[in-house]
Parts: sequence; structure tokens; C-alpha cells
Amino acid sequence: MMGSSAPVRINSVHYHWHSLFQMDTTIVPGIGRRVNDESGKEVYRLIYWKPGFYQARSVNGATVNIEIRNGMYLFGAAGMPVTAMTERISSQYKWLPERGFDDEPYFKTTFFEEVTEPYALMVLSFPALRVY
Repeated sequence: MMGSSAPVRINSVHYHWHSLFQMDTTIVPGIGRRVNDESGKEVYRLIYWKPGFYQARSVNGATVNIEIRNGMYLFGAAGMPVTAMTERISSQYKWLPERGFDDEPYFKTTFFEEVTEPYALMVLSFPALRVY
């Protein structure tokens, strides 16, 4: 059910984050969506720059470019992605999570180098957090 905000919870064994976003917010270049930890402290901010281009900026200043190209999500420096979310899996002949989640496609995610758990959570939660 959609209300006046779009809450997203991001959980792992070690991290419990959340993000709220007002659905009536005007989407303009530079608009950001904050992701906070369980105490309310900002972990990182997802920033929309233009169609198909975002940045994730952590509170310590690290920045990851995110590009949407040909239905793929590419994370990292331009031309050198660290991570790619590529193949959309929606066929009944491929793996699907438990019933109730069959309205959205799923992505094959490839990490081209070893990454931290917070980075992996940022990548895996991007489709749910991005603004249109």
C-alpha cells in the first residue's frame, strides 16, 4: 500500500537501515534520498542527477556513480563498474523468491571485486530506493 511516503527497510545480520521519501516530492537534479541507521544517523544519500544517472554518497565522503544503461544498473567509476545488476529474471523457469514477490523482476548481481557488506547492501537496495 502506498501512502504519503515510501518507506524502505534494508536489513542484514549486522545492519538495519531505513529510508523515507515523500511521494509528492518534485524530482529535480540534486534531489537526495537519505538512508539512515537504526539510531537515525545518516549512512549514505542517494542523489538523482539526471535520467539514468545517480550517485551514492556516504557520510565519510565516498562516492559511487550509478548508471542505468540498457536495463542494467552499473555501479562504480565511469567505464569501470565495480558491480553490475544485469539479467532480469522473471521467467518461471528460473529461480524466484517465495510467493508474494512475483510482480517485479529480479536481477543477477555481479561484484567484480570484493566489497564490504554496507556497499553490497547499498547496491542490492538501489532498485527499491531510486526515484523516477
